[in-house]
Amino acid sequence: MVQVSLFTRPETRDLTAEDAFGPSWQSLGRGGAMRQAAAYAAVRYIADQWAQSAITVTELRGDQREPVATPPILADPSPILSVWDSRVIMTTELKNRGNAYSIVDDSRRYCQWLPDGYVTVDSTNPFKPVYRLLGRPIDLVKRGGNLLHIREMVDAGGVEGMSPIQQFAASFEWSDLARQYGRRYLKNSSMPPAILQAKGSRLDADKLREARDEFVEAAKEGKPVALPGEWDYRKITITPEEAQFLQTIEASATEIAIIYGVPPEEVGGKAGSSRTYSNREMDQALFRIKTLGGVSGRAEAAFPDVLRDGLQVVYDLSRLERPGILEFARTITEQLRNGTLTLSEARRELGRRGLNTTELEQWQQWYATTKSESESLAESIATSITKEAP
Repeated sequence: MVQVSLFTRPETRDLTAEDAFGPSWQSLGRGGAMRQAAAYAAVRYIADQWAQSAITVTELRGDQREPVATPPILADPSPILSVWDSRVIMTTELKNRGNAYSIVDDSRRYCQWLPDGYVTVDSTNPFKPVYRLLGRPIDLVKRGGNLLHIREMVDAGGVEGMSPIQQFAASFEWSDLARQYGRRYLKNSSMPPAILQAKGSRLDADKLREARDEFVEAAKEGKPVALPGEWDYRKITITPEEAQFLQTIEASATEIAIIYGVPPEEVGGKAGSSRTYSNREMDQALFRIKTLGGVSGRAEAAFPDVLRDGLQVVYDLSRLERPGILEFARTITEQLRNGTLTLSEARRELGRRGLNTTELEQWQQWYATTKSESESLAESIATSITKEAP
């Protein structure tokens, strides 16, 4: 028996295999999905990319939404982990298990993600499912309880999210079999790289060893090989059938990339031929919209349940789309001109403090003497139009 405490809630229960070997003991699928380099790479890529998103929280004031300070449960959700770790765990649980469970304290200060094996769901009645945490009933935060549940894709009438690993177990198992075959082949194969065979009468063992050693020594030094008598040299190569596992691993990586919604090249797969930079750039844009947007949408829909009424959460992925430094500077300049960005906001965007009155005056004087010819012409035209206007 073991005594477990989460947020000062004790529970006594029997030890299980998952306690001894980890919650992934049964839930990672027969094929050992997370042993797959492509599966690990896909989940890591999604989690690391989404963890970079910026949080914006707004509050409805009148008929306008105004930005407010990010609540601590979003800015620093765990008493143990960093906000980065917390986001990575949430995404990893979603993409591996199809469900991310978190326990929230009564004051709605902390949000600690739980191993999948800690939570069980009785969905006999899908309109009133019964959740249990370490064997004890617990209510969802949506019903005033302490359990937050975020799901991947859900069937109609279902309660729990569908795990990609369980849904595509055959694909992961096929990939695992190819990987194991390749490992056994390369580790256990006793096939020599070549055969040196005498064409004449049978030679004794000493002569054969002498000829072999002289041949190997000369070949190792890159010298021409000259052996007495008649010999036949045949280099042994892997047949296409034996090398098929390499193509199978590549094809499996491509299929895993499709399952997780990541560009195949990121996980060792292969995309279509005639790929160009614009194709890869479009892949990245679609990845941010379809895959990362899906994670953001699920989080944005779930977290208002632990916030006070009227607050709305948005995960901004624009920092992943930041262009080159010159294009970024042009974007900032255009926003300053059309009034969608103030000077103070622009400087904060660049990680710099705002200007005081003296510095602002100095900057205006400097700009007046260094502005470009096109900017001077634009100002002259604007001034002329203003004077000619009735």
